[in-house]
Amino acid sequence: MTHILIILLILTVILAGPVSCKKQGDVEVGEIKAYLSEEETLGQAMKKTSRDTRRLAIAMESRDWIEIEMWANELKQGIGVSCVNLYLKNNPGVSGEFIILGDRFYNATNRLILSCREQDAEIAEAQFDKMIKSCDACHEGYKKKDNESSE
Repeated sequence: MTHILIILLILTVILAGPVSCKKQGDVEVGEIKAYLSEEETLGQAMKKTSRDTRRLAIAMESRDWIEIEMWANELKQGIGVSCVNLYLKNNPGVSGEFIILGDRFYNATNRLILSCREQDAEIAEAQFDKMIKSCDACHEGYKKKDNESSE
């Protein structure tokens, strides 16, 4: 009986292989073009993180630990990696304060994720508040600098 199952399994794999694989000539690769400037890309990253922050806030209210962890991870990637790196790239010579604020955000987000695993609402709220304060501090500091440089 087990021999028949093994033979059927082997036949299935052998027969499924040629059917699911395409020949090299069958695949067309289109040209990849960058349609957006770096500033537009930063703007899009910021819009996405704004949506993710609202989603995280909703998940925090409902204490949905899976959603909280998922949106916190999205924000960690979105702000902690994309937005910070794009901002640094678009604004060379940014002060160390910006990097420190980004690090505070990243650390608060990591602690929020860890609190989800423990399902500790008190720590989660505290870390969420720290995360939001780091966002506000960064936005306040850099909105002022952007306004000063444009005058």
